[in-house]
Amino acid sequence: MTVATAAVVVAAVFGLGFVVQRATLRTPSQATLAAIHSAAWLERYRLVDSTITLGNGRVMHGRCLQDWVVQAGRRRRGAVLRLDDGYVLLAVPPHTLSATGGTAATKGMSPLVLMELAGCPRVLARRLQTLAQERRGLNLANDRLSFDLKGTRLTLTLAPGTGAPVGIALVAPTARGASRIRFTPVTTQLRQLLGVSGR
Repeated sequence: MTVATAAVVVAAVFGLGFVVQRATLRTPSQATLAAIHSAAWLERYRLVDSTITLGNGRVMHGRCLQDWVVQAGRRRRGAVLRLDDGYVLLAVPPHTLSATGGTAATKGMSPLVLMELAGCPRVLARRLQTLAQERRGLNLANDRLSFDLKGTRLTLTLAPGTGAPVGIALVAPTARGASRIRFTPVTTQLRQLLGVSGR
């Protein structure tokens, strides 16, 4: 086989591989790409500050941190959500979900709904990653990305240009609300304030 013939065969094989790949692998939709970018923002920043407005007009401020938590002398990955009414939620998979403080109205709300509205990073990132991988359940229109999470309809408002989530709208069977969220760098002082150990 001459060098020219070998080059033609190699080019044909690569060309056929490209055609097969294009035929079998679908191009990701804009909604899928938006979910991937949103999840990347949520994974990159583990601390989110939020201003939450509930359906009844009540406004709360929250801060949710995903970090190492010391529990029974062991360090585990978890989330701490603090609201300005004194409510503190500790969520450490697989079995710990404990809440203290807060008003009767806050205590009566689903912890998952509160974590979603507060923009707790890993809660949202994992769902977005799953839906993006499965390429289903995502809708994108006018910089708003909608999806479902355990019976709750969530819509993320995305910043034009960066795709960073900047707002959340939530409709659940027992609650509805919206929030503005902001990513905040994690410092040792903030870890101590939120009651976690850090790395």
